[in-house]
Amino acid sequence: MNHNFTVEEVNLICIYAGESRSQVIEDIERALQYLEDPDMEELSNRVIGKLRNMTDEEFEQLGLIEAE
Repeated sequence: MNHNFTVEEVNLICIYAGESRSQVIEDIERALQYLEDPDMEELSNRVIGKLRNMTDEEFEQLGLIEAE
């Protein structure tokens, strides 16, 4: 399945890169309460949704590299 992550979404995932897909989801959810920027909230929720709709195997195959 192709989840088509944007550069911004990949960068957010890289910030929270953890041991597993579920850990990344938990970490982003935990940070949501501290966000004051509506755009960052929307980005975070979009990433959480995409991560929930993929398997752990798909997550491991993403080969995430943070963009500069």
